[in-house]
Amino acid sequence: MKFLSMIIIILGFSGFANAQTACPSGVASGSPQCGPDSGTSRGNTPPAPPRPTGEWIKTWGAIVNAEDSSEAWASIGKFSKGDAEADAIDQCQVAGHRGCAVTFTYRNQCVALASPSSAQGRAGVAGAPSIALAESDAMDMCRKKGGLDCSVIYKDCTKPVFRNF
Repeated sequence: MKFLSMIIIILGFSGFANAQTACPSGVASGSPQCGPDSGTSRGNTPPAPPRPTGEWIKTWGAIVNAEDSSEAWASIGKFSKGDAEADAIDQCQVAGHRGCAVTFTYRNQCVALASPSSAQGRAGVAGAPSIALAESDAMDMCRKKGGLDCSVIYKDCTKPVFRNF
């Protein structure tokens, strides 16, 4: 009976025992500078979070119209607003048109251009986080400007470009 009581007492206190201690280099085990083991000495450290290998760069787009034409020219995927505008204006001028002017610029979003089927009314341009929303907004704008039977004639999204460090 004494033997069984002794085993119960020993097992009862065994939950409080720490098997290892964490001591700084050069300090003997049992020193007051030692503390409970954090698990790092046994290889239980969680892996470090992954380091980024680059960055995403947001791009620009622009839409240009000419005063002597109902056509539109678009530029997309440029790294600056000025580059996007210059590229779209250049496309308009190379096509032989005068009075090429930027009508819409956008960054890191989608754009849609809706045009009326007849000469009545004016086109609507809208930017939004998604193509569907840009199309819907452009159609609404075309109708508000007096356009009848409007349809989307252009849609696209700027896409970010990944640059490695």
